[in-house]
Order: sequence, then structure tokens, then C-alpha cells
Amino acid sequence: MIDSSSVFANKELVMDKIICVGKNYEEHIKELGDAPPAKPVIFLKPPSVLRQANLRECLDLALPVDRGSVHHECEMVVRLKKSGFRMGLDEAQNAIESVTVGLDMTLREEQSVLKKAGSPWTTAKVFVDSAVIGPWIEIKDFPMFLESEFCLKVNGLLRQRATSLQMIFNPTQCISYISEYFPLCAGDIIFTGTPKGVNSVVPGDAGVLTFGPIEFGVRWHGLKP
Repeated sequence: MIDSSSVFANKELVMDKIICVGKNYEEHIKELGDAPPAKPVIFLKPPSVLRQANLRECLDLALPVDRGSVHHECEMVVRLKKSGFRMGLDEAQNAIESVTVGLDMTLREEQSVLKKAGSPWTTAKVFVDSAVIGPWIEIKDFPMFLESEFCLKVNGLLRQRATSLQMIFNPTQCISYISEYFPLCAGDIIFTGTPKGVNSVVPGDAGVLTFGPIEFGVRWHGLKP
């Protein structure tokens, strides 16, 4: 058992952006009815939609009630300690400072409409409380993070669980690929994709996320139009 009193990374790093990777687990791709990508699918969220929980804290989260189905996407999230552009795999691996578990919330019906139109997903991915993370733990204190299971329970029922070993593109490959297109900054955080089991949540639902020594809760309430 890891001593949680000493390992969680509380130091602040200036964050420039949140980068998300889509379609990174084969079973999730199947449940969406999509084709596997040849390269990582990436999109951005602004820091203004991010919420972070402390260890074993329960966050109250806003949930749109007038924009169709809202899905949870439980993901491993990494934070960078180094800036870089066009990073090789070794450089990308060495850039990872900390890890946690989080939620990439998605307006699924809006996303489906945008995808069919060939439009960006931004408005389906960016809204109040649409990015959620737990406390950071430095990877030196969590050396088995790649093999460790992260999971989400909603109202006491298991919805999602996976390890990074099931990813199509591992975190290092994702970082290297992202850096081919724009510079990454120390403090940037990367959502690495969600496994199967995405589902809708409604006001009143409550979730618990765990990943190794990390555990925190969320509770959704309606955001009036």
C-alpha cells in the first residue's frame, strides 16, 4: 500500500492546454460503430472547463440538461514536466511527470451530428465541468501505473475499467505524435482515451473513480439552460 500522505504531487505547474486522445481502445471504437484510426485522434479542451478533486474528495459537477445525452469517458491522464516540439519516443517518455484518472465528458448526440457533418467536435466536448481529474501522483511513486487498472463506478455499478496496456497508442506514442503538430509545454495535461463502457449520466448520479492509490468521487447536478 502506498503512503498517500507523502506521494501526491501538489506542486503547481502552469498549464497551457488540455489535449485529449480519442478512439484509443478497440472495444470503445466498436461500441461507437467507428473504424480504428491509423494515427491518434486528438482534440483540445481549454483549462477553464477543468475541475480537480483532492484525494477522496467528492466533486459536485454541473451537467447540461438541455443538450441531449451526456456520456462519461473515464481515462488515464498524464501531466508533462518538460516542454518539447517534435519529441522522439525517449524524450516523450521522459517528459511524463505525474499521472491521475479523470473524466472526459461528452455531449454524445451533438458529437454524432458533428461527426456526420465532418465538423470539429469542439462544441460537444467543451462545456462547464467537461474535464475532471483526481490528484496527481508522480510516476516515480507509482512505477506500475501503466499496468495498473483504472475504473469508474456510477451509482455503485462498475461502468468502465482498463489499463494502458489495452491502448492502441500508449501514452508515450500519444505525446510524441501530438508534439509533431504543436509545441507541448511543461504543465500540459493529456487525456489518453477511454475504454468501453461509456454511458450517459443524469442529475443525481454519483460516481467513484479509482486508479492505484487514487480515489475520488463525483456527483452530477443539473445546469439550467
